[in-house]
Amino acid sequence: MSLISPPTLPPLHGGAGVPDGLLNSHWYLEPTVGLGVLGAAVAYLLWVGPLNRRRPGAAERPVTGGQIACFLGGCVTILIALGPPLDDWSDYYLLSAHMVQHLLLILVAPPLLLLGLPAWVLRPLLHWRLVARTGYLLTRVVPAFGISAAVMIVWHVQPFYDAALGNAQIHILEHQLFLASALLAWWPIVGPLPEWPRLSPPLQCLYLFLQTFPGGVVGSIITLAEPGLYEHYRNAPRWVMSLATDQEVAGLLMWVGGFTIYLLLVSIIFFRWAAQEEAKEERRPATVRPRSATTRS
Repeated sequence: MSLISPPTLPPLHGGAGVPDGLLNSHWYLEPTVGLGVLGAAVAYLLWVGPLNRRRPGAAERPVTGGQIACFLGGCVTILIALGPPLDDWSDYYLLSAHMVQHLLLILVAPPLLLLGLPAWVLRPLLHWRLVARTGYLLTRVVPAFGISAAVMIVWHVQPFYDAALGNAQIHILEHQLFLASALLAWWPIVGPLPEWPRLSPPLQCLYLFLQTFPGGVVGSIITLAEPGLYEHYRNAPRWVMSLATDQEVAGLLMWVGGFTIYLLLVSIIFFRWAAQEEAKEERRPATVRPRSATTRS
């Protein structure tokens, strides 16, 4: 009697046994990860490049060098997060390395990918009414914030975290949900489609400030908890850091590191908005006072 295995999720996670090479890494990139990211990059370059130029009206579908650099930067970030040596360290040795991996998948790769997508690449999705409506609803502030915060918090609860580290398929699902929910979370800030609009700059600042709370809660709990919060790392070989130091660094990366990144972005957005408003005021014609109809004799 044969067993039918469930469908395999599209891989988004590397790993090939206990690492034993230089710097405790096997320096092996999981082919599905490498090919998946490379395929996305090649498809993007073809679509915004030769394939775009061959279609009528290419001048109406521009793409800038900055957009290309951002999208490819997002792809490279995913490779760094899910490739050696970081993936090996996070799987077998260090909670802090795993936290860096998560931060790359949540705070770095998604905004770069969105910044790299011209609106015209995604606009065909709007031809399907259900997709257009669903996309609009999911990219609004409350769902975008709520879904991303829930994914962040749930996957760092001890049973779920240890389950992901103990099962490759669950780990793949965890990383996919991190990436997908982070794309939603960043949409109100850098979403490319005007039909699913971004927030105004002042509201972007407030939204980013609120985004500091989920990571702050998770990070503070990890930092202040007794060493060995996650069983997987409690039994892991010690390398570079002690168990307690590793857990404290991991929590501070999520808590203070995430807060610092968001605060930096808030500052950039606010000062750019203030400069634009000042420039508008300077361009506005001065008000001419009406001349009095009567004069003093």
